[in-house]
Amino acid sequence: MESTAISCDQDLMARIAELKALKAQQEAVISDQFRDLKDSLNIGTIIKESVAHIAADKDTKKDLLKIGTNMGANFIIEKVMGSNSSVKGFLGSILAEKVSSSFIGKLISKI
Repeated sequence: MESTAISCDQDLMARIAELKALKAQQEAVISDQFRDLKDSLNIGTIIKESVAHIAADKDTKKDLLKIGTNMGANFIIEKVMGSNSSVKGFLGSILAEKVSSSFIGKLISKI
C-alpha cells in the first residue's frame, strides 16, 4: 500500500508541476497580449495607423503632404513676417505665401 500512496503523491506532484508550467505559459501569453493592446491604444499609434490606411492612395499622400507643407510654410511666414503688425507686413506675408504655395505645388508634383 505504501508504494501506491507514494505513486499517487508523485502523480499529484507531477500534475501540480505541469499546471504551474501551464500557468506560467498562459501568464506570458496574456502579458504579451496586454502589451500589444496597450501599444495599440497609444494615440500616436492610432494616428499613424489611421493615416497609413487613409493614405494608401498615391494622390491622397500627395494631397496630405501638400496640406502639411503649406500649413508649415504659412506658420513660418506668419512668425517671420509678422503680418499683423502693419500693412507692409501683411502684403509681404501674402506674397510670400503665394510664392511658397507655388513652389511647394511644383515640388510635390515631381514626387
